[in-house]
Amino acid sequence: MTTELALTPDRTGAVTWQELLPQGRRYVALPSRGDPVVVALDDRPVLEYLRTSLLTVPPHSRLPGWCVSAACGLLRLPPAWRLTPHLAPPRSGPAPGPDHPDDAAPVPVLRGRDRDRAGQPTPGALGPALADLLAAHDGRILMLRHSHDPDASTLLLLFGAGEATPRLAVKLPARPGAAARVLAEADRLDALAALPLGRLRSTVPEVVELLGHPGQPALVTTAQPGTPMLVDYHRRGHTAHPETVRADLAAAQAWLAAFQSATAGRPAPLDLAPGVLDALAEHDSAHPRLQRLAVLRRRLRRHQARQVAVHGDYWPGNILLRGGTVSGVVDWERSAPTGSPIRDPARLVLGYSQYLDGHTRPGHRIRGHPGLLAGDPAACVAYALDGSGWYPDLVRASLERALTRAGVPAHCARDAVLAETAALAAEATDPTYRAQVLAVFDRLSEAGPGGGVTA
Repeated sequence: MTTELALTPDRTGAVTWQELLPQGRRYVALPSRGDPVVVALDDRPVLEYLRTSLLTVPPHSRLPGWCVSAACGLLRLPPAWRLTPHLAPPRSGPAPGPDHPDDAAPVPVLRGRDRDRAGQPTPGALGPALADLLAAHDGRILMLRHSHDPDASTLLLLFGAGEATPRLAVKLPARPGAAARVLAEADRLDALAALPLGRLRSTVPEVVELLGHPGQPALVTTAQPGTPMLVDYHRRGHTAHPETVRADLAAAQAWLAAFQSATAGRPAPLDLAPGVLDALAEHDSAHPRLQRLAVLRRRLRRHQARQVAVHGDYWPGNILLRGGTVSGVVDWERSAPTGSPIRDPARLVLGYSQYLDGHTRPGHRIRGHPGLLAGDPAACVAYALDGSGWYPDLVRASLERALTRAGVPAHCARDAVLAETAALAAEATDPTYRAQVLAVFDRLSEAGPGGGVTA
């Protein structure tokens, strides 16, 4: 018996993602304690891609691991799909598209000329273009919405008829603050298109169109092949073994080395990410960490390195792998054509270490990492930089190689992570998450090797 889920309007009163689902199609909604965060067409290629490339237990999830295991089991057997909850699209959704989506009529395009000087869509420039695009793909949609940030986006992956992997990715603001980020990513990707990336070009999304959905922009890009590194990262035991961690770090650093080599420019002093001091001062202008941050900046600026293009959020969630190598890197909204070469290597180490305790109850030992207990948001990063054992050795060696490649002394590795931790806190829009990241910065900057305030 098929379970139907009722679709309710978004509490903000904004256009809801439910309205994007075409009429006449059945969609599987994976179980969630809140609104569904994963919705997919009841179609073999789409559900198989979901099962093999995306399903995992997120860190600190309230859902037990067996829920994801059960979902994987159901998705492995087509006859069992009817046991999963299904969505009934609202009657106002777009009508099913033609049998041959490639022959569909072109949809309206919103480009830079349709934006005002503030980067926002010009009033009246947006129309039903996104609905037309979804209908042209006959509803073959995989919809992902995981974040509760105030500027979160909904990601739609669109599949061609019978295709096993998505051909297009659509990023649509899910909350009021997200429109600016969607537009920013379109601009950043346009800037990246002018860089001499060579063989790496295929690993970077290409802007196809910037479309309209009532009142909001929708960024359409090519979909990158591969599986997010974060999927395997969160599967049982992955971060407990040196072989798997070493392979992840090596693949991510190999891509980054090629990216930085292709975009290297003139030397400049190392520095914090732009705007970090101002952003953190805005939240608490009297906190002593601002003094420590100013001292950190002086230490960094003693060294020079060739400027490179910067991704700005280079962590396992944005790195896609295929066959042990990086096949795609996504989410470029914080990228810059020039910046410090130590930022992305430091963000990789920070992002990889933050969630080591993601599947361990607070106060319990983390598997594969003797002496490390779960529950302290700063403990895992401090362990990676200052601890002893195979994991800290791998992390420090990976980071030091990246810095040496950039011509930066290896002893700057800890300062690089400190600076990127401050950048992560400065860009955080969720107050709780910002506080957790600032706790990491405070712990690292107040104590430990190289962490004291020294001029």
